[in-house]
Amino acid sequence: MCYTAAMKRILTTLALAAAAAAGEAATFEAADYGIAPGRAFKAGDVARLLEDVRRSPGPSTVRFAPGVYDVGPEQCQERTWFISNHDQRNPKRVFLPLEGMEGLKVEAGGAFLNLRGRIIAVGVWDSAGVCVEGLTVDYETPPIAQATFTAVDPKAKTVTFTLLGESKPVLEGTKLVFTGPDFRGSSGGGILFEPDGRIAYRTADTGFNLGKVTRNADGSYTAADCAHRAFRPGQRMALRNWGRPAPGFVLSDSRDVTLRDVTIHYADGMGVLGQNTEGIALERVRVVPNFAKGRFFSTQADATHFSGCSGRIRCEAGEFVGMMDDAINVHGTYLLVQRRVDARTLECAYMHGQSYGMEWGAKGEAVAFVRARTMERVPGAEAVLERVEPLDAETIRAGAKRLRLVFRDPLPPEVDPAKGKLGAENLTRTPSVDFVGNRVADNRARGALFSTPKPVRCLNNLFDHTSGSAILLCGDCNGWYETGACADVLIKDNVFVNALTSTYQFTEAVVSVCPEIPDLAAQKRRFHGNIRIEGNTFVAFDAPLVFAKSVDGLTIRGNRLVRSADYAPYHWNKAWLTLRGCDNVEAEPPVENRP
Repeated sequence: MCYTAAMKRILTTLALAAAAAAGEAATFEAADYGIAPGRAFKAGDVARLLEDVRRSPGPSTVRFAPGVYDVGPEQCQERTWFISNHDQRNPKRVFLPLEGMEGLKVEAGGAFLNLRGRIIAVGVWDSAGVCVEGLTVDYETPPIAQATFTAVDPKAKTVTFTLLGESKPVLEGTKLVFTGPDFRGSSGGGILFEPDGRIAYRTADTGFNLGKVTRNADGSYTAADCAHRAFRPGQRMALRNWGRPAPGFVLSDSRDVTLRDVTIHYADGMGVLGQNTEGIALERVRVVPNFAKGRFFSTQADATHFSGCSGRIRCEAGEFVGMMDDAINVHGTYLLVQRRVDARTLECAYMHGQSYGMEWGAKGEAVAFVRARTMERVPGAEAVLERVEPLDAETIRAGAKRLRLVFRDPLPPEVDPAKGKLGAENLTRTPSVDFVGNRVADNRARGALFSTPKPVRCLNNLFDHTSGSAILLCGDCNGWYETGACADVLIKDNVFVNALTSTYQFTEAVVSVCPEIPDLAAQKRRFHGNIRIEGNTFVAFDAPLVFAKSVDGLTIRGNRLVRSADYAPYHWNKAWLTLRGCDNVEAEPPVENRP
């Protein structure tokens, strides 16, 4: 019997109603919509699947058959989404836009998304109770290219290299340009890896001149004017372009979202970006290079990044390797207060070019104010929002950069930018964090960043050759405009192996508590508080283990030090503990054990 599309919809509706009446979750097979490995499905097929899921009266499950799915622009929906800490280019292409979903489980079961272009694999937006499990994501042609050095001539300042076969290079005169389905550009440098996958000692962000390149008869390339002191044959360089147009997963304005057994080999931005979402669980999430293709790099930026979230962020038993930035970064966003309109009204602005167009607050949420010069809260000025209005767009989500904050009660006179630079911080949209049992290895910059006043538990993790600091507690109302002050942090039973082989921003020690405070001397109330560093093992080749600035309440005890001879000491900081502007410190040196 042949059914028309209309008849199929009627039958689907009846089946959904029967499942709901029986108290069962409705199950949708993606293959029934033509979405299967080896099939030339279209965006309309995905849209019909998701529409039927939305029409389901109860919880639903979507199943994907195992195998490789080729996903290009023709398989994607377009959305105008403003995503924190990413390039705000719109519209964006999304393969699975899970919008307005409730109680949805996506069982990928070994499905592999081969993305052909700058594509968001999964977007969870305005949803609740969504779980995605068993999905692997990669790019067919990553915008990061990888070069392997075959010859280095320090005198001639030339480097000869080959490229991974997935790269699509074009020589325009003497300039080497990389192309893909929807990108074209060159690189001015990147991250240098040793043949074993470790980031090269004391190289950090390394320049590499692709403007004077010749192609050799054997298919290799020779670049002039680019020989670094550390370059050697056999090394590999991830040639970055620094763009962040598309995270792998974006979780926005939702609650109770779970990613389980998900692997991300590449994303052109963060691997997972959560914003304004209450309750996020990452269980056995892996952001790792596609070693089978010979890569040493994974994501263009952080493995996971959370902005303005609330509830509990739980990241357990994950693996984060080869990222071009941190494994996890949790923070809020300071708005710069620009004008006091009246006693209950302020005009404010998002200040960072990659953070705007997101909902910042809502009625009933608590707001505090910080003096940017000293990073001190204005005493007695915690206020309750009545409403938030866009000033330069029709809606906030349409890309507003400037906002009007209206409060329930009058604000103290001190909350006035005419009396000094002020930031507004949303205290309600702050999460607790459990970062437990993860492995972080061979990545650029830092391992884990936490900026939240709610409890943080960083326990039983392995930080294995993070090239900068392993852990950073920051806070900044002057550059990145990322909140906020930590008030309850436990860093316990972690192992730190050869961190700090390079220096980046805020990398003063293996554990660095380093808020940006322009005038620390004038500060009367400390920024961070109640930080405990206990029972950790530091395998370290250099001196600085802990650096702390502006902390009231710091306890360091029961830690162990194992001296490493893998690298030569070089760091400017020659003390195991450095304190600047700290009060109520109890610190005992680690017990040293020779290997």
